[in-house]
Amino acid sequence: MAIMTTTAGALLSLVVAGQSIARLQPEAADLQQRARVATHVLATELSRAGAGSDAGPLAGPLSARFSPVAASADGGLTIWYVSEGAAQGTLTAALPADAIAASIALDAACAGGSCGFAADTTALIFDNSGCHDLARIDAAAPGGLVFAASPARSCSYAAGAAIAQGEVRTFRVDPASRQLLRRDEATGISVPVSDNVAAMAIDYPAPGRIRVTLRFVPALLRQVPDLVVSLDARPPNLQER
Repeated sequence: MAIMTTTAGALLSLVVAGQSIARLQPEAADLQQRARVATHVLATELSRAGAGSDAGPLAGPLSARFSPVAASADGGLTIWYVSEGAAQGTLTAALPADAIAASIALDAACAGGSCGFAADTTALIFDNSGCHDLARIDAAAPGGLVFAASPARSCSYAAGAAIAQGEVRTFRVDPASRQLLRRDEATGISVPVSDNVAAMAIDYPAPGRIRVTLRFVPALLRQVPDLVVSLDARPPNLQER
């Protein structure tokens, strides 16, 4: 009986341990998968950060005009870039900060109709002074654009300022829902990137380098430890040339 009791106790401890592992492993694997998705999305966006116009007097990375990666007021990370192969041009007349119509000239590559601005897209406007704004396009024609009233612009621009189709997106953590969110700054619409994200930290260990650290927390089991991952990026358009 003593031998049977000892053997049964050992077997029972193995069964309990196996059940515990079976409960913990799916939760840990779920955190790892969420971390992979979040870091992939962030890495993709950071690889585009600072991409600028291909032609014209203000061609080159946006980092030559302003900082295309910056902390947002709500603790997130805002990324600016000109979309690859998108419409580009210059202003042909002054654009006051409150104007909703802009006169433009498309770059030579677009002048033949192979590309151009389109409604319901975002235009980036910038010049050599460091001024930069975004505008949501309501209507588009080869020689002019009509902007939505929101978001408001901060600068007035002279003729010759650059305008290009692009994106301005902010990544932030909502502590209430514990979600990593991506917000389109032109529309104000946020979409979730990953759940179970408790915190995000951003630092700049060296010029041209950005480190984003995310802390993931388990949804159900407290026995699963938090998962902390760091993404260390060197966006090509932020490097010195």
